[in-house]
Amino acid sequence: MNSYAAHYDSSSDRFFTKIGLFLSRHMERIVSVISLIGAVIATLISYQHGWILAYGDAESHINIAKNVVNGLTPGFAQLGGVWLPLTHLLMIPFVIFDPLWRTGLAGSIISGIFYVITCVYIFKLTKLITKNVFASFISFVVFATNLNILYLQTTPMTEIPLIAFFVLSTFYYVKYMYRIKPLSSILLAGLFAFCASLTRYDGWFLVICEALFIILPGLFNRRIFTRKKGDTILFATLAGFGIICWLVWCLLIFGDPFYFSDSIYSAKSQQLAWLQRNELPGYHNLLISLIYYVYTSLENSGFIIFVISFIGAIVFAASRSSKAALAILAVLFVPFIFNVISLFLGQSVIFIPGLTPKDYLFHLFNVRYGVTMIPFMAVFFGYLISRVHPSVKALLIGLLIAQSYFFMTGMTPTITLADGTQGLSAEKVPTNVENFINKHYDGGYVLLDSYARTISIAKSTVPMQDIIYVGNKPYWEISLKHPEKYAKWIIMQKNDAVWTALYDNPKEQGEVYKYFKKVYTSNNILIFERNS
Repeated sequence: MNSYAAHYDSSSDRFFTKIGLFLSRHMERIVSVISLIGAVIATLISYQHGWILAYGDAESHINIAKNVVNGLTPGFAQLGGVWLPLTHLLMIPFVIFDPLWRTGLAGSIISGIFYVITCVYIFKLTKLITKNVFASFISFVVFATNLNILYLQTTPMTEIPLIAFFVLSTFYYVKYMYRIKPLSSILLAGLFAFCASLTRYDGWFLVICEALFIILPGLFNRRIFTRKKGDTILFATLAGFGIICWLVWCLLIFGDPFYFSDSIYSAKSQQLAWLQRNELPGYHNLLISLIYYVYTSLENSGFIIFVISFIGAIVFAASRSSKAALAILAVLFVPFIFNVISLFLGQSVIFIPGLTPKDYLFHLFNVRYGVTMIPFMAVFFGYLISRVHPSVKALLIGLLIAQSYFFMTGMTPTITLADGTQGLSAEKVPTNVENFINKHYDGGYVLLDSYARTISIAKSTVPMQDIIYVGNKPYWEISLKHPEKYAKWIIMQKNDAVWTALYDNPKEQGEVYKYFKKVYTSNNILIFERNS
């Protein structure tokens, strides 16, 4: 009997060992399959509820890509000079198909792909740091099941591609710091930082910080200075090339290398309006900027995960004395530093319930910026799992499940979804105007200020190639003086570019009524149709 039991135990051990080895070898595939299933399910839910294009900027992103290939004046100049171009370029093969453009699924495909890539590399990054497959899987779960991440990966917004490039660059940066194939690692870190720098301006800060963290040890150690200097030049040349490309692009297309910062469509110009109303709470106030971004990060991750992850980061910093470990911690913390600095300088603004003063006009805006800290939290939640006693592991996993339950039941709101559907970021298109144009549009060019969003172009019956907007030269400039030359329809909203040019000017208004008849009036919006 004892012999049988011993044989049974031995067979059982071998069986579970084989299972463990199988899971270890194939875990990346398992993670990719799970994340792909999650991405598809989340996208179907978002599509069913009409959330894919809930953010006004979501439609703007797919419209930019659509204009490159199917606009009135197609070409790469339609990429503009404010939003960075990489995400729009990646959407081009999909926006060619009208159903994918009009539903926003063209953007969902791109964001979904990057979500899956990020999930796999969150797992790989944590495994690289901890050498623990189970802890790495928990890191993956923390990231993959976050409802704010899951929602944003169903949209054409640029946060998920940015996070993917950030995690990819960080992964290879960590490999470089650990001296694992250092040449190829630093090249790949630079390549993905280059991609990040052409996705969102957060990527520019990532390039600067990674370059700084590479050279920094060499400044205190002459023995390694030459190598670090060479590595920094190699990294910065590749990673910084994206920034140079964008400056040159803005110079060639718009005559100003800093058009992205100086134009009326820039974030800087938008923040100026808030500043004039004294509604830029973090401006030149470091403490308030810190409080706003900490709270925004907490709301995106959930209180439990936020606290546990920062405990994990503290344990990581305290238990590792090497400069490489400190540099790893610093790189993962880059999104936090960038967003706090942006709030402090007035380059961005966040309105979030619980902090934003009640007398402000809006109380929910840009809260999605907090999702860029989710990779940090996922990695250090997993790191803490790898360091604690099994009984504490069980407690932490229980708390992770509890946080997921709070999200699923709405006790912790999915704040990025709330902002997209209810906040200032929401696509606010007058329904009656859109219904009117969809019912009566029978062909011909439509002159409108797309920045004012009087209609949703993607959801309308108007083909993109029939839209005259600010990017259509010379149609736009001519139409603001002689609309009858090209336009059959004019849609204008009080104080938008079309209204200012054609309706505020008595002479031009007379010309409008000479060639057009007013067919719709509502809420400061006018629609004109050219006389037969």
